[in-house]
Amino acid sequence: MTELMIHARAPFDFAATAKFLRFTEAETIDLFDGNVYRRLCHINNHLRLISVKACGTRARPALAVRLIPAATDGDAESSLILDAAVGIVQRVFSVDHHLKGFQAQVAADPVLSKLETAHRGLHLPRWPSLFETLVISILSQQISTVVAMTLKRRVVESFGERLELDGQTFFAFPRPGALANTDAENLRALGISRAKAASIIELARATVNGSINADKLAGEDNETVIRTLSDLRGVGRWTAEWALMLYFGRTDVFPAGDLAVRGVLAKYYDAVANSRERDLREFAQKRWGQWASYATIYILAGLRAGTINLRSERVVSSTAAGSSPRRSAGK
Repeated sequence: MTELMIHARAPFDFAATAKFLRFTEAETIDLFDGNVYRRLCHINNHLRLISVKACGTRARPALAVRLIPAATDGDAESSLILDAAVGIVQRVFSVDHHLKGFQAQVAADPVLSKLETAHRGLHLPRWPSLFETLVISILSQQISTVVAMTLKRRVVESFGERLELDGQTFFAFPRPGALANTDAENLRALGISRAKAASIIELARATVNGSINADKLAGEDNETVIRTLSDLRGVGRWTAEWALMLYFGRTDVFPAGDLAVRGVLAKYYDAVANSRERDLREFAQKRWGQWASYATIYILAGLRAGTINLRSERVVSSTAAGSSPRRSAGK
């Protein structure tokens, strides 16, 4: 079986990045057992299970990638499949992001420096396609992550293709055509709201007919991408910003409309509590610059791990670099 090696920029924590893709245990596509990450993908119209594990050293991290079924050595089509698989893994794990710059950016920030130390090597986790990223973001609007991931699982199991390997069933995220040709009531039957069902179908059709082209958008600046995506039904700035981060891999995005992120800024950076989204973006730009996306991801990682929290106890944390947060009374 052909094994491909992909090098990643240090620091790189494979396990932390793979785990981040599993928002809940209801996840049915991004599989990680603590050692091997697996995902079933459509690659050049072929279903292939991508298997990834860490190798190399801390100073020279690398990933070993296998395809199942294996590609045929020397076959031209198989070479294209292997190249595409490498591209998917490089995107999913953001292997080219150089986090030394992020470390330097947050070194004087009492909150983010703590989070960077606790979650060092977590790279921006991403999804392989813009379509998948937008569907997941639409499903996640205004509901809990647990509910959103349950809806995602239902969509995947109802519309996605599957592959049986060694007695286990693997699912691929649905192709746009599978959702473009369905009726909204079929999505409604899964527990998806009427508005979200209509948005997903419109997105699928726009992807199929080429009016939303990820390759073209990749060359545009952030605001142009946001405006283009926001022309779609049900896609606003929040959804477009997450697409910039979790598909395009932009490191300078701050989703100021995200309630969890706003809550952290209100609690730990109380000078910006109750601010407008525009003011929060300006705050993030001044404080974290080109690493605002990573500040966001590390904030969410901290919330998931309990490194920080949104409990209402009083915490005073200076927005001035270099000062330390004071403990709340009684702690």
